[in-house]
Amino acid sequence: MIMLSQLAEPFPEQDIEWRVSRAGMGQRGIYCYVLAYITARAIQNRLDEVVGPEKWQVTEPRSIDVGGHPAYAVGISIRVGEEWVTKWDVAEPTNYEPAKGGFSGAMKRAGAQWGIGRYLYYLDETFAEVSEADPATRGWHWAKLSPQHGGATYYWKPPALPGWAVPKDPEHEVTLEQLNDLKRAWRDTFGAGMRNPAELREGFARFVGSVVGEFPIADHACWTRDALDQCVQRVAETTDPDGPSADVPFEE
Repeated sequence: MIMLSQLAEPFPEQDIEWRVSRAGMGQRGIYCYVLAYITARAIQNRLDEVVGPEKWQVTEPRSIDVGGHPAYAVGISIRVGEEWVTKWDVAEPTNYEPAKGGFSGAMKRAGAQWGIGRYLYYLDETFAEVSEADPATRGWHWAKLSPQHGGATYYWKPPALPGWAVPKDPEHEVTLEQLNDLKRAWRDTFGAGMRNPAELREGFARFVGSVVGEFPIADHACWTRDALDQCVQRVAETTDPDGPSADVPFEE
């Protein structure tokens, strides 16, 4: 039996790549911000592992026009039961190897439609450690500032992923039942008067964000045991639901 939910599970750090989103020269020297993404090959491997090599395929890319700009549309099809289900997305050609880059970008986006790597969208730009001299150690990447920033060369080191964005050891996994137990406890404490499901989801998200920060809270696979324990403790410590608000439940 195919468990499509497994497509959305976090990837090992070795399957994550980083690219510079912006860099420049500041008062303290060169700064660099990076974004995380998965490769097309990692998507292919995930599909092979979860659904089987014979039960998925990539559609023939289509060249389309998006607002006067050329783009590639790519679909990933998965055989669900006796039917093939296809989810599409698009990407513009890249400056380097336009056709290959556009296809790869569209495939990554189509993979996100199936949940593959979608959790990475919750990662904001992250500051990378920078060295203007060659560190002469593994793990650093060479880059060059744009001409308007002086064109200097520098080296940057990919940051570590947060705990929720890496695979969990079995003893640290959070089950859907445990997440639902937390939701019920939060609702009984903070949302007893709420009836609208959207209002409940929004309130719960604000509560979790105020306790442990932002991440894809609706997906139990992205939770860490530590984050769950902190939220459970906060709810348990609340004795006056009419005092602290559901948005910012406690004063530090």
